[in-house]
Amino acid sequence: MFKDARLKSGLTIEEAAARNYIGPRTLSNYEAGMTIPGPDVALQMSKVYKDPWLTQRYCKECCAIGQAYSYEILDHVNLDPASVMLKLVGEMNEAQAVLNEMLGLAVNKNEREDFSEEEWQEFIKCLHEFLDVEHNVEILKISLNKWCDMSELIQEHNHKCYERGYAKCERGEEVARSI
Repeated sequence: MFKDARLKSGLTIEEAAARNYIGPRTLSNYEAGMTIPGPDVALQMSKVYKDPWLTQRYCKECCAIGQAYSYEILDHVNLDPASVMLKLVGEMNEAQAVLNEMLGLAVNKNEREDFSEEEWQEFIKCLHEFLDVEHNVEILKISLNKWCDMSELIQEHNHKCYERGYAKCERGEEVARSI
């Protein structure tokens, strides 16, 4: 994945290594799969190569958490932002259609054991509609990196969450103010 991204960017191994602040041999080892770069290097490569999908592939293939919780990269659909947004509208409509059913199933339930097996299966069926929405939102965020730096927008969003008291800033108030 690293070699493909570099080649698509049109950079030689020497140019790419210099822009990624690593040695050509190190980059060769990453590209050959002999070693795995750290997340900071993968992020840098994604920016240098202008390939926002590289970070998603890295998480999905190289990180145990990403392997467990990352959605598949949809290689056989149109991933332009407008197409993703249109798909998202459809997925949101499908999720909205099952929301009342989910609420009805969840009333007076505090844990998994409060559901009958039939209720649980129906709840999971409805939940899949929301996972489709979430998957499309993730794809949209990555796709929009063509137009803007989503990492900056996410940091702005996090700052808003700190200001509203929805989240506690773990690293102290100076971090929240500096975002």
